[in-house]
Amino acid sequence: MAGKLYKYLAPDLAGKALSQNGATLKFSLPNEFNDPFELFLTVDHNFPPDTLAFYEEVIGAMGMMPTTCFSRHPDVVPMWAHYGQNGEGFVIEIDEASLRAELGDSCVIDDVTYRDSPADDLAGSLARAQYRQKFRDIYFLRNSVYHAAYFTKASCWSYEKERRLVLNNATDLVHVDGASLLSIPRHCVTAVILGSNIDADTQSKLRSYAADIGCEVYESKIGRNNITPFFLASDGSSRVFAEGAISEPENACEVCGEPLVMGNRCSWCRIQDADRDIAAANNPWRVLAEHGFLENYIESMNSIGKK
Repeated sequence: MAGKLYKYLAPDLAGKALSQNGATLKFSLPNEFNDPFELFLTVDHNFPPDTLAFYEEVIGAMGMMPTTCFSRHPDVVPMWAHYGQNGEGFVIEIDEASLRAELGDSCVIDDVTYRDSPADDLAGSLARAQYRQKFRDIYFLRNSVYHAAYFTKASCWSYEKERRLVLNNATDLVHVDGASLLSIPRHCVTAVILGSNIDADTQSKLRSYAADIGCEVYESKIGRNNITPFFLASDGSSRVFAEGAISEPENACEVCGEPLVMGNRCSWCRIQDADRDIAAANNPWRVLAEHGFLENYIESMNSIGKK
């Protein structure tokens, strides 16, 4: 069942990836992918020379079809760090069903499978095609190889939770300064998610585009109790990503808004002034600081073992 697609983007793309008309997606060819080993996952290179020669003969040069990549999740910390430029960027949420309706049969959208060796069924398909030499076996082999080439990556990339869109028909692509671009209408864009470190100018620009498009705006937040980001809606209420969608959590801290399993305040927001007074009274470093000895103490401790 089609859900949402999430495109992580750097802040300098705010005025390029979004406009009052919708969004613009950039497409790349397989030889431009960030994983140089993707196309190696279609055949076992330890096969005998005659098998590899047959594979090379019937598969031929791999066709280069324009591809764009999404994540299935908007709360992946490494994705925010890499593609979202350490939280200074943003994420576009796209409704997959609407996108499919726009593109029709000109595209294939599927999850990426993560593995470090070719699938066993590919080896069987290749052996069958080589042994039987039937037209349909070669047809099925080619289809399997193409799908593996475009929808398989090494397991070290599994954190991306990637879902790809591959264009069979690239006639609608526009080429600008070496980039292949495809515009999608505003109804395909359902939300814009602002990074936790986004600057005021970029945020203002994105909120303006979101207002033109008529989509929701969420702010990504890093809590103190969980490494997974949560989100704030326009009304300040909390949201989490669960079961394929951004939705209201069952419970959230009434002070900081971070989602909770139980209770109305998180552990940090339950700290009272009295707790802080007791902690300060029990901190021996305060005594050193009050008498001007703290800096010397730290220097002497740091010098231990260095002489």
